[in-house]
Amino acid sequence: MMDKQIKIETILPFGPPILKTTIPSYVVDNLNEHCDATLADEQKLKDYDYSGQLAGNVKKEFKISGEFLNKEENFSNILRKLAERMVAVDVRGTEEQLGVSYLRNAPPSTTNIARKYITGCQVLTVWCVSQWGGDFNPLHIHSGDLSGVLYLKVPEGLEEEYKKEDHHPAVGDIEFITGVPQAFSRNSIKVSPKVGDLYVFPAWLHHTAYPFRTKDQERRSISFNIIYNIDLEKFKNEKMLVDKE
Repeated sequence: MMDKQIKIETILPFGPPILKTTIPSYVVDNLNEHCDATLADEQKLKDYDYSGQLAGNVKKEFKISGEFLNKEENFSNILRKLAERMVAVDVRGTEEQLGVSYLRNAPPSTTNIARKYITGCQVLTVWCVSQWGGDFNPLHIHSGDLSGVLYLKVPEGLEEEYKKEDHHPAVGDIEFITGVPQAFSRNSIKVSPKVGDLYVFPAWLHHTAYPFRTKDQERRSISFNIIYNIDLEKFKNEKMLVDKE
């Protein structure tokens, strides 16, 4: 009788937050159009080549120009909005506003003390990853405070590849990993890419992009790094007051 009266609640208070939202299709189309133009122009591809700065085993990775980002204000504004939301993540529970949902309930990487000194954010770098069969990104982290990925193209047939995998199926997935495996604990989460899905996470969070084998199809994504602007004068002045006490 006692067993039927007991209510069991699952609590997941630990781990870094990951924000997820879905980008409007017209923004995805504009980004794809820009990437198509760059990929079709050998000189532009050479001028904006970013593969030497990245960890991936991917042949075509190139920076998105600041000129284009200034024109594509909707995308830049979405990134800033997500950065603002990350600072406001509260440990009290899952929140859903403006199309943003949390995969995990957890405090942000920025400490509570630092939050009040944040005055805004800057998008540091944005680049395109044109991934084809066999390409992959090994386990790595990014620079800055926040990083993210937006999926522009996803190969058809990945579900069929999944069915053929008999060990750790992760065809074309991204996996976020933190801490070490422990009993009764989860230290990673895999996400299957979908066009328009955008994920934002702390830049220090380890993640990897798995290869797929589907031929003649592209898995295209946009990655980016963001830093927060800090009011150093306010920080120094308040720290001096604390030190005097």
